[in-house]
Amino acid sequence: MNNVLVPIDGSAAALRALEHAVQVLRVHPGARVHVLNVQPPKIHAWPSPLVSPDMINAELRKDGQRLLVQAEEMARAAGVGCSAHVSIGLPAEEIMDYAGRNACDGIWMGTRGLSAVSGLVLGSVAQRVVHLAQVPVTLVK
Repeated sequence: MNNVLVPIDGSAAALRALEHAVQVLRVHPGARVHVLNVQPPKIHAWPSPLVSPDMINAELRKDGQRLLVQAEEMARAAGVGCSAHVSIGLPAEEIMDYAGRNACDGIWMGTRGLSAVSGLVLGSVAQRVVHLAQVPVTLVK
């Protein structure tokens, strides 16, 4: 694996996944890690001349960029090339779309360690990505 995607949601588990990914990638010259933050869309229920959908999306992108700063620093400190991106949409679908567009050959994700029952009832982004993925997915607890 030389082109890996690590979704970053601001959790400690996501940063652990990134840490593991860069440790593996650092020994491969030219390897690259993509860090992606997915912001769920905000539905603006009433029309307003003061707040447009573009303004809302711009704020969501700023929030996502703030979450990616530490991830970019971690990758670069390990000597691994890094691309950072924020998207807006449904997390699992956006992760899969990004991985496909950027020819990622693996996805490393943090998990929060839900119990078996909680995982069945609530589902999770990681479970959905594992189900949809066409490339290996590594889950880090």
